[in-house]
Amino acid sequence: MDTIDYFKEIAKIPRNSGNEGKIADYLVSFAKNHNLEYYKDNYNNVLIKKRIGDKPNIILQSHTDMVCLSDNNYDFNQGIELVFLKDKIKANNTTLGADDGIGVALMLYALDNINANIDALFTSGEEDGMVGATHFDISLLTSKYLINLDGFDFGKIINDSALFYDITMHKSLKKKKTSKKYSYEVTLFGLPGGHSGFDIDKDPQNAIIILAKILLKEDIELVKFTGGTKNSVFPSQATVILNADNLSIVDNNITTKKIHKRTNVYSDTLSYLKFLSNFPSTVLSYNELKEVITSVNLGVIDDTYLEIGLRSNDDALANEALENINQYAEIYDFKMVECGFQPRFHTDHTSPLIQKLMATCPVPAEVKRQHTTLEVGFFQEKIPDLDMAVISPDIKHAHSTSEYVDIKSIKLTEKWLEEFFKSI
Repeated sequence: MDTIDYFKEIAKIPRNSGNEGKIADYLVSFAKNHNLEYYKDNYNNVLIKKRIGDKPNIILQSHTDMVCLSDNNYDFNQGIELVFLKDKIKANNTTLGADDGIGVALMLYALDNINANIDALFTSGEEDGMVGATHFDISLLTSKYLINLDGFDFGKIINDSALFYDITMHKSLKKKKTSKKYSYEVTLFGLPGGHSGFDIDKDPQNAIIILAKILLKEDIELVKFTGGTKNSVFPSQATVILNADNLSIVDNNITTKKIHKRTNVYSDTLSYLKFLSNFPSTVLSYNELKEVITSVNLGVIDDTYLEIGLRSNDDALANEALENINQYAEIYDFKMVECGFQPRFHTDHTSPLIQKLMATCPVPAEVKRQHTTLEVGFFQEKIPDLDMAVISPDIKHAHSTSEYVDIKSIKLTEKWLEEFFKSI
């Protein structure tokens, strides 16, 4: 079987973050069917070991979970419906899960077809705090080299990824009796979404901020504000319940309907909408090469509870951004909490692993940094001398319903892995 065959099988298996039990069982069955040693832990991490001789063993690593978004309230318990076009694979109105299902499929292809010593590590919960990588028993890893398959651009060898802070904000707003005649439910929908690390410099649309700006022009009283799914994803939809005497909103992406009258409203709607409208959810700093170094994404709102993601490829700039965000929160009497952290990783471009990857790539390769956050940061933190790099096929628009993977680049990545292992 090739990578696409395995991806077809993976697509049938529900694997949203926190629900990786079935994909872990599939991987265990694969190991048993191929007479390979395996290890599965309580977090649904799976390690499969292949040994064929005395050559050095190489760690291949990908995450099994995916971001689940749809345009039509799709039930992800039935897997993903793939759509095969001439040169790419996409999904039918949902996220595709090529991030990182293609990485998983490539590893299965390698275990099935490449005669090499491979430690294939499949981790869980990457899209939800990197739970699997955090808790995996690294004593089971003995290699000096690790190739992560969770990138986005074929021919690019990632040697530097961003750190990530999980941030929450909360404010207890007082309520008052409404002075308006009617209650409405207003929904902004159909925005493209996207990956907050990969697409932050592409003028992303944030449904929470856009809806707050629209509502600032109306004479309203807020009852509730909800939207977004993860702090690493641009919110594609947001909904408010509000009171007003009338509304003048006209927008093809907004629905408005009257609902049963709500009597209690926020005591200071105007201040809260200003807070959301001006929230610094954007690129905060670039380097001299115009690469994104530090950015913030307001990803989730539930009443007055917010979930925010902060990324940076620079420790000092990350600390500066944290302080600035905290100061912004304090202006509006919000309490900010740092509730999670994922470290960055860096490998020198002259390292033996990167040099071999450059030499065996089917096209001229480029070494570059990436403004996404990767699990390999945890492995480098625990095993400082581990030589690591990230490669992948071309995956576009991850974390959105426009996500697709380029078929030709999948085949070229298979060849890349084959040639790399021959060189070891």
